[in-house]
Amino acid sequence: MKNIIHALAIVFVCLPIIGVAQSSYTISGELRDDAGQLFSGGNVCALQPVARGLNVRDKVCVESDAQGKFVINISQAGTYQVVADKLSAGYMPTYFPFYKDPKAINPEVRLSPGNPTANVSVKLEPQSGFITGKVIDEATDRRVPKFVVWTWQARDPNARTHQVVNGQSGTFRILAPNEPFRMRVEADGYEDWVMGGGVLVSLAGAKKGPGSMLVRSGNKAEFAIYLKPKNPPPADPAPDPTRLPAPIQLAPVDNQVFDVFPRNTKLEWNPVAGASSYAVEVEACWSPSAEEKKRLPVDQECTNPSSFEEKYGLRETAYEFIFKGAQPGRWRVWAVGQDHKPGIKSPWRRFTYLK
Repeated sequence: MKNIIHALAIVFVCLPIIGVAQSSYTISGELRDDAGQLFSGGNVCALQPVARGLNVRDKVCVESDAQGKFVINISQAGTYQVVADKLSAGYMPTYFPFYKDPKAINPEVRLSPGNPTANVSVKLEPQSGFITGKVIDEATDRRVPKFVVWTWQARDPNARTHQVVNGQSGTFRILAPNEPFRMRVEADGYEDWVMGGGVLVSLAGAKKGPGSMLVRSGNKAEFAIYLKPKNPPPADPAPDPTRLPAPIQLAPVDNQVFDVFPRNTKLEWNPVAGASSYAVEVEACWSPSAEEKKRLPVDQECTNPSSFEEKYGLRETAYEFIFKGAQPGRWRVWAVGQDHKPGIKSPWRRFTYLK
């Protein structure tokens, strides 16, 4: 009996302590987008700082209401930073270093029994753009099905992310940071493709890529990445007699410079006997800055090509389009036989628009 009374006494003594441990702390406030407008449906999280960043695993999150208001209930006192995101709309969480603006400071509060509430105003980072591209075997001109894309902030190599691709499409799509970034593509059996001053011994790509690139909010950067095999096939493999030959390109001539605007472009080529249609591929090349021109070789290569237009089923031996900007580009054409088999592709021809 004495033991029971003693146990009950301990319970009653501990009850106030438990009550204190479970008392609620709150962080309330409003969420705004990068333009300063109240933002509903955003994910607002409280995270405690740790030695290297923020404790993402134990974050406490709520959704902002129709007026952009939020209230986060927290069970423990301490220091918290408040971060917001909405992944589905391209607003990335800045607790991922790759998406953090190094100049931005997250709102920080200190909660204690004597100061159990805090009110903050939280602002979303600008909406991310996209980094997209296709990865191609330079020797066969076919898509590379398995590769890894690494990308990092130009100012901080540790603020990085990557995407592993395993599929026949040979394409990738990554949300971009709001800071200049650099990129590398790796695949088994191929030399690495590197942007940001990396040396590229590649016939189709650049020998040296520009230092970095910035994708502004809501925009998209597209890449056509040609990987060089470490063990390329013989230089002159036996031609396939069943494939149609490459069309002879007529206009514009190789390395044509256009000093006109608008950029109406007409591609022309000779007909190929046995062709049922033709296909055309146009790529845009980066226009190097004055600083980059000092270190890039003058070799007429296409620096970091990006897919601009692909057109199939052409019945005529000409194709017209309006080019995207005052920069270099290149084009090639091939015939398609009656059996729908693509013929040999013509060499790339380069052109440049000055305005």
